Amino acid sequence: MTGVADTRILFFMEVPATLEMGRKTRDFFEKELRENLLVPTVVLAEFIEIAGARIGEEAAKTRIRVLKERGMQIMQFDERHALKTGSLLVSNRKVPLADAIIASYVKTGEADYVVTDDPHFKALNVKTKWIP
Repeated sequence: MTGVADTRILFFMEVPATLEMGRKTRDFFEKELRENLLVPTVVLAEFIEIAGARIGEEAAKTRIRVLKERGMQIMQFDERHALKTGSLLVSNRKVPLADAIIASYVKTGEADYVVTDDPHFKALNVKTKWIP
């Protein structure tokens, strides 16, 4: 099964609440990466915005480069995803645009679930998976 990453997994890996949570997050991410984790381009933008404010923009970009070298697959946002995202937003007005974009990869069949604990994905009727 293929997962699509929400920004939360990258952020929690980089800025964990505790050392133990950081270890669990990294282990979980590594497992997902081995099983074909997809990362939409919008996640990269959000990660740089959020993590960059905490660790610096260049450090956030370096982290992305390292993850790409380790096999993280970046997914482009195309017309098919844009149309699916728009449809999702029509019936879910309170869901953030980025979450609808991420969900579009599940709704178009490219992924089976979103790696997140964000409740917005439940509102979109998208299967999620999170750190055990």
